[in-house]
Amino acid sequence: MKIFLRLWLPLLFTIWISYLFLDRPLCEFVHDQGIPEYLTSHCLLEHWPALTHNEGKDASLVVQLVEWPPLMSGIAPLLMIFAFFLKSGRPKYLLNLMGISILLTFVLKNELKWVFSRYWPVTWTHQNLSWISDHAYGFQWFQGRIFLGNDQMGSFPSGHAAIAFAALLPVGMVYRKLMPSIIFLALLEALFMVAFNYHFLSDIIAGIVVGSLCAMLVDRLLSSTDTLVRQMTPGSSSLSDSCASGVIRS
Repeated sequence: MKIFLRLWLPLLFTIWISYLFLDRPLCEFVHDQGIPEYLTSHCLLEHWPALTHNEGKDASLVVQLVEWPPLMSGIAPLLMIFAFFLKSGRPKYLLNLMGISILLTFVLKNELKWVFSRYWPVTWTHQNLSWISDHAYGFQWFQGRIFLGNDQMGSFPSGHAAIAFAALLPVGMVYRKLMPSIIFLALLEALFMVAFNYHFLSDIIAGIVVGSLCAMLVDRLLSSTDTLVRQMTPGSSSLSDSCASGVIRS
């Protein structure tokens, strides 16, 4: 949490710089070089529904793997239900942390999409205006249904990046030795979003900030709650105590 607090100003500055100077050139480069088509032709993808409008066809295994973050929003409640039946310890703490982080991130990113109402890099649904097709760029602010927005202007922040970090970061927070691998997997998801022109670079950075912040806030909340319960309940489990304080995280 302290690391994030030290980095949040540089991250906001990076988002601003990317918005002004990097997003459009990078989007055009990906489009002009035909990177999505290149990946498709080399069997990384059989279909990319968001770009090719082949939404009725089955996506390849890679597409399904790339599209895993939205599925986590439906799985999150099940994680917490399963955690309810577990004894106190790292698995229980992890499932609760992951489930709450995902749900909080899902709500927050949807609200932010409505607030910013940003045009997408490419036209992919409902003939939405985009940079590649219409040179439409920027924030339109508070478009669509309140706190929900609409698909035509919902590029910022990236929900895929936000959910990826909200879902994976808790694993690295509880099992510290896995953190490098966790960061790699989450960044790989973010890279795919840029490589297929699904999001601008600044969308990705903002999504990473949102997902990471939610995970860290939930971790702090759960740890504080466990500490309070421990103080009010004499003879509570030492394993739960250690998990709340982060002692048993490895």
